[in-house]
Amino acid sequence: MDRHRAAVTRYIHYLVRDATEAEDLAQETFLRAHRQRTTLRDPTALESWLYHIATHVSIDRMRQRARAVKRQVDTPIEDLPIADRDRPSQLTIIQQTEMSECVQRYVAKLSDAYKAVLLLHDADGLTASEIAHLLQLPLTTVKMRLHRARRQLETALNSACAFGRDERGVFICEPKPDGK
Repeated sequence: MDRHRAAVTRYIHYLVRDATEAEDLAQETFLRAHRQRTTLRDPTALESWLYHIATHVSIDRMRQRARAVKRQVDTPIEDLPIADRDRPSQLTIIQQTEMSECVQRYVAKLSDAYKAVLLLHDADGLTASEIAHLLQLPLTTVKMRLHRARRQLETALNSACAFGRDERGVFICEPKPDGK
């Protein structure tokens, strides 16, 4: 498992966007893997099994973070502390979290096969060939799943969200009234 630590940590960092938190979540991933080691049926699938656990650990943390941010949303913008200019503002973090939550809800609705390929490709930056090798699938199957996952996600988001830019030119997503 140690030889997979760096890759799993990078994957989690991409998902949670915080290096320190990624380290903590990687540790949690390996703790869960150790506790659940008897559930690994095929030792050659260790890497994909670890990514699966890492995905669930990260999603759990993002849900916790979203609940905390939701409580902060009730605070008037004027009362939020002035942030360091090198870091995104609290408002930006809230907006990104809300959009991320929205996208995560639709990613979570994808089948496990589509979700795994999409996250490994788009989140971890693996190539289709690397994913095919990792998941022991034909390259054409990986490409098909990636294409279908993106198409399903795009369709779901377009039916539920209105995309645009605000007065500052920042990309925004507003839920459509009938999109829930």
